Amino acid sequence: MINRIWFMESFSSQRDIILAVKDFAKKNHVKIEVFASHRENRKEILSTADFSIIEPSEETQRLSFITKVITQYKIDVLYVVKNTLWYEQHRHEIEATGVTLITGASNIDLLKLSNNKMDFALFMEQQQLPVVPSILIDNVEELQKNIAHPPFDKLCIKPVHGIYGMGFWRFENNISPFRILSNPEERGIRPDIFLQLYATLEQPTPMVLMPYLYSPESSVDIFASKGEVLCAIAREKHGSKQIIRNEGVAFELACRCASAMQADGLVNVQTRNDKDGQPLLLEINMRPSGGIGNTLHSGVNLPGLMAMYHLKLLNKTQVQALYKQHFKYAEVISTSSVIQYPNNLTNLITI
Repeated sequence: MINRIWFMESFSSQRDIILAVKDFAKKNHVKIEVFASHRENRKEILSTADFSIIEPSEETQRLSFITKVITQYKIDVLYVVKNTLWYEQHRHEIEATGVTLITGASNIDLLKLSNNKMDFALFMEQQQLPVVPSILIDNVEELQKNIAHPPFDKLCIKPVHGIYGMGFWRFENNISPFRILSNPEERGIRPDIFLQLYATLEQPTPMVLMPYLYSPESSVDIFASKGEVLCAIAREKHGSKQIIRNEGVAFELACRCASAMQADGLVNVQTRNDKDGQPLLLEINMRPSGGIGNTLHSGVNLPGLMAMYHLKLLNKTQVQALYKQHFKYAEVISTSSVIQYPNNLTNLITI
């Protein structure tokens, strides 16, 4: 019997996850078939799977497309990362086909909450978990008041909704106003310039004002099942170098956060330390991180363990035993690499 798992359109780590799952299956002599799909013809991603599919661009076609693929190819596990709220809203219809649906969450209300940085901070406070203090900014007057009387030593601001650090800025009083054009990658802006730009919005974007923390960031990749953390790997970032570990206060805090959020699948929790060296929660992404491929250098294959668990080829005890057996401390650094772009997709199937 061949087990089948389908990875639908994801972010940049979709290729790494597919390769990791296939490598795990090969090394452990497990027969699985991996399906991959995307709305765009992303050959560098789709070519890694056993079978590839182009997804419909219209949301109205999504449910019929999914059920047709699952039924026709007898898919056992459907793993999704994008549009997860839609999938949760249609979980009953999707799972009626017999497939196991994994969205990163097991509670639709907590999934919604994870996409709102302000609501997430308030919920973590309710759970008595240390989180970066946050102030909601949704109008010019509120921003002006907090700039005039800063609530924290160093200020930073970012949208309530967003990924990949988009819209994040540090407030710096003593830099050139031109810095946002000459060095935008430094993410520094004078607060009065930000205020002027914010005031031009017809409908102010809800923002979160926070203290800026200079400490190294800890990014913890977690495999959880309905709120139970089965294994996790922390990557402590020091510039371009990352230290990979599976212990420490930040690591434990991230795991507690994933449990409180009832995570289900591969998720990522980020922390930074306060001035006393204590970690504070920044955010949780109910999806794999862009750097999850780096965790393979720990000797543990998180995507592989996740896939085998949901395909019912490994149980919880076996997953945790393999994690403990193979984990090793590592230090890694990103380097540039190039792959040849496929001319065509020999694994493409038509739906």
